[in-house]
Amino acid sequence: MRTVSLIAAAGIVLFAIQPVFAAQTFDGLWASSKRDCRDREGPDSKTMIDLDNVIKGKPAPLVDRYENHCRIDRKTPAGDGLVLSATCFEFWDDYNKGVNGSKVTIKLAPGANGTIKIDGKPHLLCKRKDDLPKAR
Repeated sequence: MRTVSLIAAAGIVLFAIQPVFAAQTFDGLWASSKRDCRDREGPDSKTMIDLDNVIKGKPAPLVDRYENHCRIDRKTPAGDGLVLSATCFEFWDDYNKGVNGSKVTIKLAPGANGTIKIDGKPHLLCKRKDDLPKAR
């Protein structure tokens, strides 16, 4: 009985010291600098990612940048990141109508210290998805 107790205790200790790795989430508001995280109008590097977005009850994953609203058509795992095939629109009206879009590929990958890389460029988290206002 003592051996079983020692084995159980050793198992608990080994489990407790194992690092816990959570999958990187890409959802949220990201920017290439703290300055761009500020809430102001105009062009900047802010990028909002919502891979679980729903519009009118239907899945509508989205990557939204200044004057560049992208509907995600396909998500493909790539190592520890994702490759997104998307259709991007300059105007929300075009996005809603599905006209005048251009096909693009967006690459997302985990970065150092909680950052992510968007198309190879580092971005830091401005706001988590849960802290953003609810959209459309």
